[in-house]
Amino acid sequence: MPFFLDVQSGPRRGQRIRLNPGQCVRVGRTAKSDLVFSEDSHMSSAHFSVECSASGCHVTDLKSSNGTLLNGERLSTAALRHGDTIAAGETTFVLRLEGDAAALGREEPSPAAEATPQDRLLHMLRGDFQPLYAILDAARDSKILALLLHSNEEYQSLYEGEEGAKLAQVAPYLVRLKNDSPLLEKLVREGWGESWGVYLTSRSEPVEVRHHLRHFLQVRMPDGKQVYFRFYDPRVLRIYLPTCTAEETGSFFGPIQNYLMEDEDANSLLHIVNSGRGVRSTQIPLANPTPMVDNQNPFHGERPDSSLR
Repeated sequence: MPFFLDVQSGPRRGQRIRLNPGQCVRVGRTAKSDLVFSEDSHMSSAHFSVECSASGCHVTDLKSSNGTLLNGERLSTAALRHGDTIAAGETTFVLRLEGDAAALGREEPSPAAEATPQDRLLHMLRGDFQPLYAILDAARDSKILALLLHSNEEYQSLYEGEEGAKLAQVAPYLVRLKNDSPLLEKLVREGWGESWGVYLTSRSEPVEVRHHLRHFLQVRMPDGKQVYFRFYDPRVLRIYLPTCTAEETGSFFGPIQNYLMEDEDANSLLHIVNSGRGVRSTQIPLANPTPMVDNQNPFHGERPDSSLR
C-alpha cells in the first residue's frame, strides 16, 4: 500500500515523495533531515517526521521553532489520514494513499481535472490556508455588504467613528472565514476575478488583525495631504508589495503569514509571503494545475516560485 506526500504549496509545489512502510522520514531545512527543503527559510533544521506502516501513518513535530500544523491545528504527534494537510514553514504537504483511500478513514480526493478554477481555489482556501480572513471592499459591489449582512460570520469595518459610519456602504470589511463557511463559497463563486478584496491568513484574533490593518488605511502624499490607501484592492496590493523594502514588508505583514489574491489573470492565485528580505510571490495556477512528479528522489524538480525582492 504506497503512501505519498504531495507538496501542495511552497518552493517545491508539485513534487511527490514516496513513503515506504516501516521508514521514519524526517523533513527539515538542513542535512539533519532525510528530506531537505533548504529553500524554505521558515522550516527548522529538522521540523517534523512521518512514519508509515501497514496500519497507517503518524506525524510528529520535532520541537520546531514555528510548529507543525495538521489541518490548521498545531500538533505534537498525531495519526494521519488520506487527504490530511501538514504545514511546516512555507510548505504544505498532503498525505495521499494510492488504491483504497478509505483505508485511512477519509475519502477526500483532490479536485478533479475538470473542476473549475473556483473549485480549485475553494479546495486550497479551505485546506491549505487557514486560519483565513478576507478584507472585502464594499465599494466594489453592493452585493458584498448584502452578503456580509446575511451571513453568520464575524466581520467589522476597518473604519471607525462618525466618518466610518458615513462610509459604511463603501468601507473595507474584515471577515473571518472558517473552512466550512458558506460565505467563503459565495465570495469565491461570485467575486473571484472582480477585485472584491484580498484574502490573508493569521493565527491572531480578529481584534488584533483589524488593529494592525488600520495602520495602513491612510498615507501621506508628497504635498502633505492624507488620502485613503486602498491596499485591499488586489490590483493595488500586487503592485505595491513588490516595491517594499524588507523593513516595510515586515511592518506591513505583522501578524499576517500569507496574502492571497487574484492575479491579473484570475486563473491564477497570487500567493505572497514575507521572505525576511522582502516579499516572495508565487503564482498558483487554478485552470491548469501543474502535474505531480512521481519520483522517490526528494530533490527532483525545479523551484517554481519567483522572488520579487
